[in-house]
Amino acid sequence: MIRLFVTAVGVFFVVLAISGFASISDATTVGGGLRGGNDADLLWGLFSVNTVLNFIHLLFGALTIMAGFMVDRTRMLAWTMVGAFAALLVYDIVSMLLLTGTDPLAVNSADAWLHAITTVVLVVAIVLAAKQRAPAPTAGVASRPAHNHP
Repeated sequence: MIRLFVTAVGVFFVVLAISGFASISDATTVGGGLRGGNDADLLWGLFSVNTVLNFIHLLFGALTIMAGFMVDRTRMLAWTMVGAFAALLVYDIVSMLLLTGTDPLAVNSADAWLHAITTVVLVVAIVLAAKQRAPAPTAGVASRPAHNHP
């Protein structure tokens, strides 16, 4: 179940990226360029559209799909994706506070919330996968009483 959930998160980001590429209009150079502040091109009325951010979402989505297939065997890739989304969230926050309208990823608050929620969801999924994987404690074998021989 957790594998399916993590994989679904990855599929969402791949769909988000492909939809983002498709929604960049030919009339604007803001959405497809390397400059931010593109209020005109919003995907699904929420997320800012930018070629660079779409590539990042495509890469992160593909890697998260791979992590979904391996989350029960090894959590290293899944934790790597948590770090990647957390780093993107830090960039979102710094960019919105300091680089208003000029950042290369053209992030907005919806993007920041998406990256924050994704980070938390992946952490919860990894922890749940670890709990499912951990063996249940078994009752110990009773030891024989020690015999004291004089």
